[in-house]
Amino acid sequence: MYSQATASKTNRKTHQVPRKYPYYPVTEPGKGKLPGTEKFMDLCKKRYPSFTNLGTWVVRNMRGKKTLSVHSLGVAGDVGYPPTRAGRADAKELWDWLIEHSEAIGLVELHDYKYGEHGRGWRCSRGEGVKGVKVYANAQESAGSGGCWLHYELEMDMATDAKKLEAAWRALPKPPKP
Repeated sequence: MYSQATASKTNRKTHQVPRKYPYYPVTEPGKGKLPGTEKFMDLCKKRYPSFTNLGTWVVRNMRGKKTLSVHSLGVAGDVGYPPTRAGRADAKELWDWLIEHSEAIGLVELHDYKYGEHGRGWRCSRGEGVKGVKVYANAQESAGSGGCWLHYELEMDMATDAKKLEAAWRALPKPPKP
């Protein structure tokens, strides 16, 4: 069980086994926005100026479920992009970059609702990089589909420390332009 008071102590070295997903089930909401989560959103919007903040901290249940969403902890955010070819290309570029550097920036989950018919999701417990990606086969597996946004979740140590998160982000190479 996870509450905001339980901070993760993740080692940033490359793991030989997949990292454990830290937030299921969420049993107690957080007290507000977290600085690292907000910084992550700001950095996404700075790199891609057409992107928008669709929301970070909000106490609510997961869509269609009776358990709290990770948004309730303040570790999750939804970054929107324009419903254009250019917007989608930028979202794909960000997706690839985040997956490639997931461990370094403390990413534990990422969803792409516009991919294919039912979307796709990446989770640290399935493996780093593309090993952790699952393309959803049906609506029951999916957290939603068709939306022009990426949903991200961060480890608590990055979500609570904006300076640490920004330093990790800036230490990485920028995504290559096509």
